[in-house]
Amino acid sequence: MKEFLRNLLISFFVALFFLIFSQTIPNPTLYHYYSLLLGLLIFCYVLSGIAKSYNWIVRKSRKVFPKVGIFNGHINTAVREYKCKHPWTNITPEMWERELKNTVKLWRLRIKMISISEMNDSFYIIVNPFGDNFPEESTKLHSSFYRICNYIARGGIFVVTGGAFFHHQNTLNSEKCEAVIVRTVDGGQSLKDTLFYQEFGVMTTGDTDEGAEPTETEVFQEEHDKMLFGNVLGGIKRIKRFRATCRESSNFIPIIREEDNGSFPMAYIRYGCGYLLHGGMHLEKENSSEFKLMINAIKNLVIKRKP
Repeated sequence: MKEFLRNLLISFFVALFFLIFSQTIPNPTLYHYYSLLLGLLIFCYVLSGIAKSYNWIVRKSRKVFPKVGIFNGHINTAVREYKCKHPWTNITPEMWERELKNTVKLWRLRIKMISISEMNDSFYIIVNPFGDNFPEESTKLHSSFYRICNYIARGGIFVVTGGAFFHHQNTLNSEKCEAVIVRTVDGGQSLKDTLFYQEFGVMTTGDTDEGAEPTETEVFQEEHDKMLFGNVLGGIKRIKRFRATCRESSNFIPIIREEDNGSFPMAYIRYGCGYLLHGGMHLEKENSSEFKLMINAIKNLVIKRKP
C-alpha cells in the first residue's frame, strides 16, 4: 500500500510538472525539454533524499519512544480468518501484552497487538508469541516471512519463541499448522531444512538419543553477557531448553548459556541492521521461569537500548 501511494504521489507531481510546463511555454524548444528533464531528475533526487531522511528519523525515534508490537495471529483482521495455532507454548498474545505492561514501566513505551499487515519500521521490537508457528499469507512464496526479514534487516528487533520458523499457517484459508519445509531425516524434519537455518544460519538443538526436548538444563551468564543485556537470569539457574541456538550457528551473541556452553537458550542473531532475539526455551505457562526470562530480556532491551 505504501509503495502504491508513493508511486501515485510521484505520478501526480510529474503530471503537475508537465501541466505547468505546457501552460507557461506554449512553443517549447529542445532546450526547454532538456530543462524539463533536468528539473524532473532533481525533483526525484530531492524526493528520494526526503524519503531516506524520514526513514532515518523513524528508525532513530523508535529507540527514544519505543513501540513493542505483539502479533495477534492474523494476517489482516480477525474477521473471516482462522486463529493462529501456538504449538509448544501456552502463552497467548494477551498474556504477553499484560505481562509486558505490568513489568516494563516506562512512560515512553507503547505496546500494541498487531496483525502481520500492520508491521512497519516504527516498531522497535515485534514479538511472535506463537512458538514455532507464525501467520503466513503465502505458504508457497513465504511473503510474510520475508516481510519479517526486511523489518529486521532495516534495524528492527524480532522476538521468536519456542524454536523459530519451523511451521507456518495461512490464517486466511486454513486452521492447520504446517511444516515450512516437509523433508524428514530419520522420521523428523531436518534442522537444516528450516527457514531459520536457511535465512539466518542458525542451527538449534533437537531431539537426540539422550532424550527428547524440552529438557531441563542449568544456565548462566558471563559478565560480558550481563554488560550487554543486563542480568536477565535474576537468580534463575535451571530452565527447560527447547531448540536453543547451537555453536554451529553463525553471527550470534549469547545472552544465556547452557552450563557447558554447548548451547545458548537465549541469543541475539545479527541480520542486516537489526537483530532476531531467539528464545530457545519451552514457554509452558505464564508464571514459568522461561517466560520471565523472555520478559526480562525485552525489558532490558527497551531500557538499555543495546547492543
